[in-house]
Amino acid sequence: MAVIHKGHNQLEEKANMYLTLSIICWVFPILYFYAFIQGFSFDGIFHLLPIIPAWMSVLFWRQYTRLKSGIQGEKQTGNALRGLPDGYEVFTSVRVSTYDGNAEMDHVIIGDNGIFIVEVKNHKGTIVGSEEDGSWTQHKVGRKGGEYSKQMGNPVKQVRRQVFLLSSYLKQHNIRLWVEGAVFFSNPKTFVDVITDRNPVITTPSELNRYLTSYVPRKKVNPADIEKAKKLLMTS
Repeated sequence: MAVIHKGHNQLEEKANMYLTLSIICWVFPILYFYAFIQGFSFDGIFHLLPIIPAWMSVLFWRQYTRLKSGIQGEKQTGNALRGLPDGYEVFTSVRVSTYDGNAEMDHVIIGDNGIFIVEVKNHKGTIVGSEEDGSWTQHKVGRKGGEYSKQMGNPVKQVRRQVFLLSSYLKQHNIRLWVEGAVFFSNPKTFVDVITDRNPVITTPSELNRYLTSYVPRKKVNPADIEKAKKLLMTS
């Protein structure tokens, strides 16, 4: 079983912030409603004032549910990666800062066969695109049966940038290791129709673990560099 190192998750922090704001914004409308049934009300147009915080509460709640979906995807991925063989170590919510920029990576996995970044997406529906597209298309069916589509950022390009920055970060600490990147769609209700050559797009936990354990590195991996990378990420 793999060892899991949990980092500080900014996604959870933001989700909790939006949840708190949503609850706070409902306080004034609720208090005003209670006062209204007791016989108190604002005059004229001011009677509509409680609508503003109620509307803001709905917006904050939508942001919360959107982020919560991403958090669920990351947790599902973490549970899947926990099943990797002994010797693998998984680092979640890894943040690195280099001369070329900053990045936060969902999961960094280190094993005897190298270092991997897994970018997690919890979208559902049908995802269409290619690795060089600026964006991908997500086709979904709404609750009432209506079909609609929307654009999403290309996660392959996202993980490529992360690979570049993590490689630079390791080099800054005199660690020379090849870094591979993959995209994992964690939602089982997702069908992916994407063409990629360099970075795999994976849709099942078993396929993800098989990719990580069967990968053959391009160059021989130095065990000393692997251990140095583990220690470095534990302090990141």
